[in-house]
Amino acid sequence: MSARTHAAPAYGNPAHWAADLPAAAGTARHSPERITAATEEAFHLRFLAQCAAPDARMRTVDNTVHLVDVTTGSAATPTPADGRWRVRESGPVRLWQRIETDRTAYDDARRPGPATFARRHALHPRTPRLPLPRP
Repeated sequence: MSARTHAAPAYGNPAHWAADLPAAAGTARHSPERITAATEEAFHLRFLAQCAAPDARMRTVDNTVHLVDVTTGSAATPTPADGRWRVRESGPVRLWQRIETDRTAYDDARRPGPATFARRHALHPRTPRLPLPRP
């Protein structure tokens, strides 16, 4: 759910964004399946991902997840390779890296439910930071 009062910038064609990704891929710590599943936990994780990358949008095309931030021109695509996940990222914001950092903190805090979170603004009023409970 977006809090902006105006229409979001046009997303464009995912193939265009994928074409600009580097050929070399880094190792991903988490698979995108936990945020794309049709579960209550995945819904909560999508919320956390949106907080980590507030201007990013997620689209799935042919079983490939595309994260695109049209505001910064950043993009990321995690893909399976050899039994693990690889991610290609471009642009000034490392979208998947931000999402993985939040997911790791969430897992380290023993996966707290939505009721345990408090919203606080830091750095910039549009960038919410969620303090995760300590284990």
